[in-house]
Amino acid sequence: MNHFIDDEIPNSDLNQTLHSFVDAKDHLNFSELVFCHYNCFGGTDTEAAETLAAGIELLILSFDIFDDLEDEDSPDQPWMKMDRSVALNAATALYTLGIKVISSVSNDPEFLHKLMEYTLQSMQGQHADLKNQPATEEECLDMIKRKSGSLTALPCVLGTMLATGEFNPTVEEYACQLGIAEQIENDYKALFYDSKSDIAKKKRTLAYLYLTRKFNQASIDLLNIFEDEDKFADIEIKCYKEKLKAAGVTQYMYVMNQLAIQKFKKSIAELKLEKMEKKRLTALLLNEFNRGESNARDC
Repeated sequence: MNHFIDDEIPNSDLNQTLHSFVDAKDHLNFSELVFCHYNCFGGTDTEAAETLAAGIELLILSFDIFDDLEDEDSPDQPWMKMDRSVALNAATALYTLGIKVISSVSNDPEFLHKLMEYTLQSMQGQHADLKNQPATEEECLDMIKRKSGSLTALPCVLGTMLATGEFNPTVEEYACQLGIAEQIENDYKALFYDSKSDIAKKKRTLAYLYLTRKFNQASIDLLNIFEDEDKFADIEIKCYKEKLKAAGVTQYMYVMNQLAIQKFKKSIAELKLEKMEKKRLTALLLNEFNRGESNARDC
């Protein structure tokens, strides 16, 4: 990724800033999704796949930075330690560079259309999240599909298109479900981030919407705790976990995650690939999903 920055960004200070952003990225899950699909669908141009993977990682990193700036998350990241206007401009440069690098691997109008479609879908999902728009489970899942599902579809679909020259709607479907499953897992883990718990901010996540239905006393107790910052800060983690389980949040989030995983498996079974190749692809993607969970922060 760094050589694309050197080729396109001659401004030395901005160049160094972008290098520091890339160096802070500790995992490359999205590039692995590109290679996985490119290879499984018969791609042979390794250099083109590497260029696509690098461009997508640059683009995803820009989205991560935008997200942190908008949510005021991840205070230890370099972009959160500098003037916000400088960080925003640098992230915009990174976004534009990512689009340029991705676009360089194909002149196919549909390839470029899908690139911009997923990018705009994610932005619309982020807008709904920032505006706290979801009022129902269905609306929340739609927001997650747009915000996270589309970004998981991006490397999977474009990697497949680069290999085959054709759009595969089945790949899009299972990739979106994988992105939904991972975001639900991340949202559950985010319940335990004292400094930025979405539920404490009353963000309309699946967990918060579940609690507001007040199925039991534990749900009411948790909502009362979240109303008082001091109570939330003082609650012991063991007691907090027990409250979440008693309210049904833990079980609910697990079920929603597994529903998305099952939809992923059902869709991937419909691929026109050999049975062993489908098993291999499923295993590779679930492995990336599990690795993503272990590295995840709320995005």
